[in-house]
Amino acid sequence: MSEEVKKVKEPSIDYETQAIIPDGKIADYITGQWLQESEQENVRQNFERTLTEEYNYLKEDIRIDLKIKVWNGSKQQIKKVPLAVLKEGTEDPFILILVANPKTEPASKKNGTDELEQWLVDVPSAEFGCWTNGVETLYFQKKKTKFETDVFPVNDFPRKGEDDSSIYTTDRRRLRIATGNNLLYAFKRCHDYIHANQGGSKEQIFWEFLKILFAKIEDETHGGRPRFAIRSAEERNDPDGRKEVKDRIESLFKEVKQRKEFAGLFEAQASGILFNAETVSYIVSQLEKYDFIHSSVDVKGVAYETIVGPTLEGTKGEFFTPRNVVKMTVKMLDPEPGARIYDPACGTGGFIVIAFNYISEKLRQKHKANWANPNKPTEAEEKALFEEIHEAGKNIFGTDFNSNLVKAAQMNMIMNNDGRGGLFAVNSLKAPNQWPKEVQEKIQLGSMDFVMANPPFGAKIKIDSVEILEQYDLAHSWSKTNDGRWQMEANLKNAMEPEVLFVERCVNFLKPGTGQLGIVLPDSILSNPGYAYVRYWILQNCQVLASVDLPVETFLPRTGTQTSVLILRRKSEQEKLMESMSGEMVPYKIFMANVKKVGKDRRGNIIYKKDEKGREIVNRALYKTFAESTILDFLPTVETTGRIVDDELPKVAAEYLKHKEAKKDE
Repeated sequence: MSEEVKKVKEPSIDYETQAIIPDGKIADYITGQWLQESEQENVRQNFERTLTEEYNYLKEDIRIDLKIKVWNGSKQQIKKVPLAVLKEGTEDPFILILVANPKTEPASKKNGTDELEQWLVDVPSAEFGCWTNGVETLYFQKKKTKFETDVFPVNDFPRKGEDDSSIYTTDRRRLRIATGNNLLYAFKRCHDYIHANQGGSKEQIFWEFLKILFAKIEDETHGGRPRFAIRSAEERNDPDGRKEVKDRIESLFKEVKQRKEFAGLFEAQASGILFNAETVSYIVSQLEKYDFIHSSVDVKGVAYETIVGPTLEGTKGEFFTPRNVVKMTVKMLDPEPGARIYDPACGTGGFIVIAFNYISEKLRQKHKANWANPNKPTEAEEKALFEEIHEAGKNIFGTDFNSNLVKAAQMNMIMNNDGRGGLFAVNSLKAPNQWPKEVQEKIQLGSMDFVMANPPFGAKIKIDSVEILEQYDLAHSWSKTNDGRWQMEANLKNAMEPEVLFVERCVNFLKPGTGQLGIVLPDSILSNPGYAYVRYWILQNCQVLASVDLPVETFLPRTGTQTSVLILRRKSEQEKLMESMSGEMVPYKIFMANVKKVGKDRRGNIIYKKDEKGREIVNRALYKTFAESTILDFLPTVETTGRIVDDELPKVAAEYLKHKEAKKDE
């Protein structure tokens, strides 16, 4: 068997157009000028992106460090507003935005909300204000009467072309796609508010928050006036108004529980929503503006993992698979709509969510070619697309032993516009004929086009059940023959690492001859002498299409286990018979990659591309390409400042697909 080591190039990056970042500087998203980098400046850069991508303001509508005159006693003094949005066709500020350091509190004397309110009073043209430290964001409106000026909290400020009647969510057209870290920060604000004002155990808080997320998605699936909304200032600020908000959310949650696909999902939880009206209305105020169904899988996934992770991750060898590893694996497998896809250790749904979005985007591009307006489908056109997406989603399945993780995965799929139930809480290592009948009908051995998995691994969680072990070749003892081959013995081992059993189980779920597996495995299986028989079994039963060696940073700081991604094709019985008769395997090429950079260091901090002298490089023009890309492209992450995350996994996926195409021509 020959091996082919690929030297890969970065997709969609022109290094000749890149500039060197001066030490300690950052390129402003609006003006392009170099600014001193700081935590506060990074907050401003994210908000500048928000103004253009979520609020639709043009860069020419926005000013940075705008000078205004404010009163200090009997004297006026000049202040700089970090961000301001101008009234159309004028140089008069309409929205004033105070960007504070992440450690600054709203009540702080310096750079707090009191200072922003003073600016609003003193600047005649300003009608709205916003205070943000990157984690918390507060909005204010100014109303001026003949005798006084009133500044009061509101839910939002208008988007471009809107008036002040639009700041409450009374129309579905006002829902907007979340960008950057905005949904992540909204989730964090909700999380912090709940812990400070409601209390409860981590798990109880998680499930109560999940109820409200289900209500949000339920509301987005309906037409008419939004119910997951703050409709007036009274609903935001008054006890009676907050009660009306909670009543609507309770009503939405009752509809969720009546859906057949969610039967039993909340059976272990209280029948209603336990959060008080103040907490519910706060959560609604933070999430109502966002269009969950249409926001990107990455924006939703990162936000959701911040809530799921501290509650459910890592108790039994379970860890989130890094999103770039999942996206690389899915792109290498390249599933088509209609393919049967399965993850037998689905956890919170990382692989199946990305796979579902991958095939959904393929369907979107197919439909988009026939839309009257390719950038905005009609209601009928989008309905037709969603029907086909939901139909394709019926072929995606996930199982996990941990029922809480399965429930979390269901929410993850639902947030990504998948409204049916293909997820089940069963032990994937048990004999499938012992599973509930409903699961047996949908998931059978030898029935999957693709299996994707990051099974739990570790010596501390060995499987010792004879009932489970006796199903597996790899749970038996193996001995080496005189001719260097391996043969299985009759006796069972006392216990086995789960990752070894998952290798065999995943392969056996594939369709013989065509089914492909993408699996994350500890490197010990691929290199330790004690696992030589496992490698022999893999080569006897599969064609190794690719092996991607990942650096130790991949799963750090959670675990330092060194891992690889294997892409395998299950051999047909005829192939195995022919090889057995000939006594040798047909030689073939294997795509191999040794990855050095995955976009972060050992502490989880982002790392950026540098030149040969170790200086960061920047290309602001690349951000637009990255922002407009889809999950099918899987480009290297580019920040608004033009910094490029140093991650080699996108180029691995791109080169593997080229490798596959080249093999077709051989």
